[in-house]
Amino acid sequence: QSIPNNQRISMRKSLFCFVFLATTALSLCRGFSLSSRAIFVAAQPTQYAKRQFPTTKTLPRGAPSALRQSLTSINGGGGGPQSSPSYKKVDLVALSKYSTGLGIQMALIFVFLAEIDNILASLSLKIPFFFNFLFFYMFNLKSSIFSILPNRKRSREKNSEGQKKMSKENLEYSKRTIPTWTPPGIAFVFGWPLLTFGLRAWTASMVVRTSGKYASAAIMSLMLHLGIGTLWNTVNIVERRLGVSVILLYALWLTKAFTAWQFYKITSPGGKLLAVTLTWLTAAVALETRTWQINPDPDNGGRKEPLVPMKHPKWTTKFRWE
Repeated sequence: QSIPNNQRISMRKSLFCFVFLATTALSLCRGFSLSSRAIFVAAQPTQYAKRQFPTTKTLPRGAPSALRQSLTSINGGGGGPQSSPSYKKVDLVALSKYSTGLGIQMALIFVFLAEIDNILASLSLKIPFFFNFLFFYMFNLKSSIFSILPNRKRSREKNSEGQKKMSKENLEYSKRTIPTWTPPGIAFVFGWPLLTFGLRAWTASMVVRTSGKYASAAIMSLMLHLGIGTLWNTVNIVERRLGVSVILLYALWLTKAFTAWQFYKITSPGGKLLAVTLTWLTAAVALETRTWQINPDPDNGGRKEPLVPMKHPKWTTKFRWE
């Protein structure tokens, strides 16, 4: 029995969509491993990740005072000068650049989406659902092009065999102590490219199909969520501020919940579907918080990294052109 043409077309679109998502998922597991593992640190613990800070030891009462003072310094100072925090002032320059970068990114995205609305309205065109899905899926990956803040470091140095050396970012991530309940790497295939990116694109397409607009409050709330994600990449991957990245992940969760509510007001199935991705994001927030807790900052007297940007020579916030 022959298959009707409309069913053949539908089957071809479904097959193309599956191949597209599967190919993107596999490529992201390799190409975007840095930003993904920045949240979940899915690599197996290395000899650096298993390192522990020296345990505190005691000396007999009759030990020389010089030896006792030396051991106190090794153990973290015991309240001495080395245990005091080295961060004295809030980095107002970083805060201003974060705000400026996020604001300009949102303005550029709004202008871009508004122009799409104007062009489609003048031509009386309506984009099919499937192409909207592809558009928003790529927006998940490339929304950082509207940001004036850097969001990735790349190492172009190669060894004698022509292979890229492990970048400084991957090396530092491997040195971090990770929680024992860190999920395996395969979780990224389903968590980010398929679940999170896929449902973002699908639900955004549902909103556009219902509202008929791209530059709507609901879609812009999603763009704000993506902008927070871009800022998180700047803070965590480029600047290496673990404490501040924790706060931004909580902001990422809140903006995702707000976006789901905005979507729900336009299309209830879309809002509910987007809310599903909060489960994965909740796990990311919990894991990043725990990673921050078990990785003391040696420049902060063995305490945890500050949750606000502080002034220190190891941290510098720059725009792309600086």
